[in-house]
Amino acid sequence: MNRLVTMLSAGVAAVMLSGSAWAAGDAMVTPAQIEAAKTSADHEAIAAAYDKEATQLDSAAKEHEGMAKSYQRAATGTKGSNPVAMAAHCNKLAEDYKAAATETRDLAAAHRQMAKDCCAGK
Repeated sequence: MNRLVTMLSAGVAAVMLSGSAWAAGDAMVTPAQIEAAKTSADHEAIAAAYDKEATQLDSAAKEHEGMAKSYQRAATGTKGSNPVAMAAHCNKLAEDYKAAATETRDLAAAHRQMAKDCCAGK
């Protein structure tokens, strides 16, 4: 039980630290930025922000994959808790973060295309 409490504490600390590091980074894309985007530079800036966000999502996925492995190792011989369910939870989050990273990269690509298209005839 003591091992599980230690692992849970470490996992919570890792999530808290990663969240604060994410919050300390550049601001994510806002609706106002999207509405105001009129130039190639505006769209390129949005694309860059989406690229950064996708990288952060990839990092979160890797963290959760690592936590899932830790829970799977802790499942051996653990009584009175459910590390298998916790591992499944972490694996699900990792999948969700990966999917979000892919979608975010798609948004970046779309804004790069907008950057090319917006000034093509000028």
